[in-house]
Amino acid sequence: MSPRFLLLTAGAICLGLLIWFLAGHFPGSLDSDAERANLVRAVLILTLVASSVLMAPRLNISGALRHAVIWGAIAIAVLSVYALRGEIAAIASRIGAELDPSRAIETAAGDITIRRSNDGHFHLSTEVNGTPVRFLVDTGASVVTLSADDAVRVGIDPAALDFNQQFRTANGTAWGAAVRLSSIVAGPLRVDDVRATVIKSGTSLLGMSFLDRLSAFSVAGDTMTLRR
Repeated sequence: MSPRFLLLTAGAICLGLLIWFLAGHFPGSLDSDAERANLVRAVLILTLVASSVLMAPRLNISGALRHAVIWGAIAIAVLSVYALRGEIAAIASRIGAELDPSRAIETAAGDITIRRSNDGHFHLSTEVNGTPVRFLVDTGASVVTLSADDAVRVGIDPAALDFNQQFRTANGTAWGAAVRLSSIVAGPLRVDDVRATVIKSGTSLLGMSFLDRLSAFSVAGDTMTLRR
């Protein structure tokens, strides 16, 4: 029996055992047709590469073994990353939240959590009418408030508004104009047709016209949870 055939057979057996081992330890990773198709495609590519090396006119056994070990390590790394993609995404999300506390982390139940920022407040990065807007979460504000700059960014022209509403803020009296926002999206949470106010000066606040449309929101220590 030729060394080429032995190497090819050993490689096929090792690859099969690896797939069996990973499938057993990560149930559900090959449930869908797309996942099985990706696995077959990867196996075919590895088989083609291995065959081209082993069937070369001048076969260097030690060199072939070295390449087989390298390709085996690459295969293990790729399959491991694919099988652990959910855990890796969760870790990346938590690291991102530590770097930017306003970034929402989706929980297993489909809710989101945010961390308290260094200023002692909760901030939430959202999309308003499809445009990124960072709000200060304010349960004392009756409606969502947009600063003039953020209003322009989401497609609202402050010059065309009637600033006839008076508000008392921590910084004094502010004048605002009533508007309707098509949507506010934060991770998996989406609220459509939101009452809001554009103010001439101040910061954008995520008020009760958004929060009341959720099923619940709560604070525990330095974490706020928003539930749809």
